[in-house]
Amino acid sequence: MVMTDTTMIDRLKQFVESEMRSCSMDIGGITPLYVYRMWGGSVAIEDIATAMEEVRRMKADTRAEG
Repeated sequence: MVMTDTTMIDRLKQFVESEMRSCSMDIGGITPLYVYRMWGGSVAIEDIATAMEEVRRMKADTRAEG
């Protein structure tokens, strides 16, 4: 399966939100390596890191608005 940037970001957002709810972990504790391992190495760590930057930016924008 080829993942577009949008699907990767959506998948990562869902994963981060789930981890934050279930583990009381904040987004700073979720690293690209952690996601890579949790996803079984199915996505390149560089792609995860790029998507995480976008997710963090989106979360920061949301906090600034609200």
